Amino acid sequence: MKKILTIISMVTLVSFSSNALERSDISATIGVAANSAVYGATGKETNRAEDNSIKTIKKESGVFTETHTSFLIELNAGDFVSLGFEHTPDSITTPTDERLNRVNNKTTVSADFNDLNIAYIKFNVPGGFYAKIGHVETDVDVKESMAAAATAGTSSTYNNVSTNGTLVGVGYSKALGDTAMAIRVEGSYMELDDVTSSNGVSPTGGSIANGGRNQVDVSHLEGLNGKVALTYTFGK
Repeated sequence: MKKILTIISMVTLVSFSSNALERSDISATIGVAANSAVYGATGKETNRAEDNSIKTIKKESGVFTETHTSFLIELNAGDFVSLGFEHTPDSITTPTDERLNRVNNKTTVSADFNDLNIAYIKFNVPGGFYAKIGHVETDVDVKESMAAAATAGTSSTYNNVSTNGTLVGVGYSKALGDTAMAIRVEGSYMELDDVTSSNGVSPTGGSIANGGRNQVDVSHLEGLNGKVALTYTFGK
């Protein structure tokens, strides 16, 4: 998907650059957006004992809502095509799951999605409507903590991982009077690749010292997002 997006971007720029520059149609848009989203995923945690045998497998599916702020910048090649980049500085945090381990210490597990970045192409049509397609990248930080003092082999530190995905969306942009400012309303669907994180112990490397391998597999990562953005366009 990322390669396809890059190729389309290059073709678009080459096709529009000469005529657009002659007509002074190149412009840039910046904006800040408020987002409200519903995310869903399926998670499976596999815990192995010191002898590498599977001790417990816990699998759950769920959805959660989250709000966050994002910032965008776009290069507009004429009136019909825009190349954009959107960054979310806020962490998107899943609900916390609680459980008791084998020594009755309460363990909490959650995940943060950090540095959500979207590179996209936006196709504008007369009347203010548009459609977009994009490539998504984000870092996943799986966090585990214990409410009581842990003994050897009862706690894990999971590796941070990254994942990619795709986004499609539609929206409407309305200019605010005769100014360069506009209000934008958008809905989008995002799908991310499956991710796996572990405590760094190999599947056959369990011992009393490291407590065995713990692994989290997350699949069916997807989200529906509603956006309201305030934008300003330079060069119009």
